[in-house]
Amino acid sequence: MDFADGVLPRWFRDWRQIEEEKPWDYEPLMRYKEMLEENGLRLVAIEDNPPLDGIRLGIRELREEELDNVARLIENMGKLGIRIWIYSWMAGIGWSRTRTHIPDRAGMYVTGFNIKDIENSPPPAILKRVGKITHEDLWKNLKDFLDYIVPIAEQANVRLAMHPDDPPIPEYRGVPRIMNSVEAFERLISLNRSEYNGITFCMGNFTLMTDDIPGAVRKLKDRIYFVHFRDVRGDRYNFVETLIGEGKTDLVNAAKAFLEINHEWYLRVDHTPTLENDIEYTPGYSYLGRIYTIGYIKGLFNAVSREVEEGSK
Repeated sequence: MDFADGVLPRWFRDWRQIEEEKPWDYEPLMRYKEMLEENGLRLVAIEDNPPLDGIRLGIRELREEELDNVARLIENMGKLGIRIWIYSWMAGIGWSRTRTHIPDRAGMYVTGFNIKDIENSPPPAILKRVGKITHEDLWKNLKDFLDYIVPIAEQANVRLAMHPDDPPIPEYRGVPRIMNSVEAFERLISLNRSEYNGITFCMGNFTLMTDDIPGAVRKLKDRIYFVHFRDVRGDRYNFVETLIGEGKTDLVNAAKAFLEINHEWYLRVDHTPTLENDIEYTPGYSYLGRIYTIGYIKGLFNAVSREVEEGSK
């Protein structure tokens, strides 16, 4: 059976469109998991979350309900054998691209980000509820969150896997960001030493943080539970997402470093260009681009695995 990571099942039971339960409740998750299994896929991770901005920003009137919802999600994942939860600490605005159809070679389109495109963008509305928020406020709120949720995750046997800020810049539209360097992820680990406090190594973001991806993998490998394998050109303030193998990352040595991880971890293809004549419903998630990238990654890891095995004889 192949593996799958999923989002929360945000659909209604029937045409009446009545929300009887939340997507993080047991039965919606159970039905979602069974649907995937009926199609030959085992759900191993959820890459989605209930609202978190009250927790991230320390909004008292939202925080307690949000903590309860996250706890319920983690407990239900544990009951269903879904072992990894991918989340982020991007407050107000999630991952962002300012352009989605940048012409590239051979008729393909790529997505990109340029900080100049958002120079005149106002802060997100939720910031009005907290006024000024600092980087250290976000770190304190993260520490409080981990102290609350990690014991629940340990009991449920569900590992947390923090995703980097995307893009990994120090501030986005007036909201500070903290998960934007290798050192920040070392600090994350130091906040709570439990093995259930882990990392999603989104390679496109880490490539914008450091020129030494293999070194970053080896530094963080004991807590890497999930990997997004993609590539970029440019820097954190101005970049495009490339076809796999056409970016700035040393993919061969990155793969070698990932293969040194000695615990269970999973990898998936991430954003890809829209190829000529491709079908695209959401930029970055077209069919042909993803099929091409899956083949590239499988070939890369097969070749590197053989090289590593032969070198160890």
